[in-house]
Amino acid sequence: MGERRHYGLLLVAVAMLLWSTAGLFVRMIDVGVWDLILWRSLFAGGALLAVAFLWPQNGGTYGWTGFGASIVAAISMSAYAASLTLTSVANVLIIYATLPFFTAALAWALMGERSSRRMLMASALSLAGVAIVAGRSLQPSDMAGNGLAILMTVTFAGLLILSRRFPRTDLALVNAVAALLCVAAVLPFSSGAVPAGRDILLLLGLGVLTTALSFLLFLMGGRHIPSTEAALIGLLDVLLGPLWVWLAFAEHPGQGALVGGGIVLMAVTWYLLPGLGRRTGSAPPGPPCPDERAPAGGSAC
Repeated sequence: MGERRHYGLLLVAVAMLLWSTAGLFVRMIDVGVWDLILWRSLFAGGALLAVAFLWPQNGGTYGWTGFGASIVAAISMSAYAASLTLTSVANVLIIYATLPFFTAALAWALMGERSSRRMLMASALSLAGVAIVAGRSLQPSDMAGNGLAILMTVTFAGLLILSRRFPRTDLALVNAVAALLCVAAVLPFSSGAVPAGRDILLLLGLGVLTTALSFLLFLMGGRHIPSTEAALIGLLDVLLGPLWVWLAFAEHPGQGALVGGGIVLMAVTWYLLPGLGRRTGSAPPGPPCPDERAPAGGSAC
């Protein structure tokens, strides 16, 4: 159990590092928002299809469960992009910070996976940190964008639960189909122009590294640790994203971002420290997981 947990934590951490570089790519790409979403999704879908067919999961399945997960993932991806066009990034960040709470609620309702008091305290502290990052930016006029950000957060929480509840589902194919559904959704709004050479290479990196690979690693890692724990680690994106842009472009995130990001980092570190300090194999093994099921009570299949 210890090795499996550490493996899951490693995958989620690497996914977060890749995810957090998205701001760097976006800063360097000079295309419209719908073209950016279109080409990012197209490259991500192509990369994930290659993974699905060249390196198929041993015993991986798709079927109606996989298609349902693809729809959930596509809604999450599309809602995220649309929310950024209707409200501020700060609003989306503070709503995204509720991901551990939504994940905990769904994990309890659908899998009987109860979250510890320590996890809930760390999630609440992280939410306070993101609120400092966002500042006083919530306005009634942003209702539509805020609603889409909530939809993005809830569907992403649902995707985390699905990836654990049905561990044999082929995640590469799930996310490939989701990315291609995003392409179909935004195609009517795009310009139809092919970006310049430099931009197309940056879009390739954005799609493959920060969308395809990071999404796949995050969901794979989320199968080996409690879903709410994966969601909590995901909040490190709030800290790392502005940090990379600051280092690369000297774009100071502001005092609030530094203080709030530090609180998020402290909360996640405080939560993970006891588990990382345990010896591998010190926890007693749980019962074997039945097919197509992640166990209740926080053990990961």
